[in-house]
Amino acid sequence: MKASVQYDDFVGTAAADISDHTDLGRFLESRGVDIERYEAIGVSFYFGENNYFSAAIICIDKEESSEEKKHIIKMRFENEFTYAEFFNLFKRFNVIVSSKYGDYENLDIDDEIYFDDRN
Repeated sequence: MKASVQYDDFVGTAAADISDHTDLGRFLESRGVDIERYEAIGVSFYFGENNYFSAAIICIDKEESSEEKKHIIKMRFENEFTYAEFFNLFKRFNVIVSSKYGDYENLDIDDEIYFDDRN
């Protein structure tokens, strides 16, 4: 699985810690999803122009999967969940992207500085 947008000018990685209060399976169950059939294995979200936000839970469809190939789906909902609902599924969520030009993705960040931009 790999994230992609129209031009992929920036590419990177993401990491997240699940919430202490819920998990993806419980979220699906609260939406009436058969969690015996659909196993939550990840998430996807998109934020674009005009503050457009969309999110999905990535699942294995156990009924459509076989020994040879797992059938992976993105599960969206008619009653879209909000930006806040989505990020409340996580305790921490970190995304880092860098220019795809220049071979930066494997570099480490050496320092963090705070710039006073109040003037």
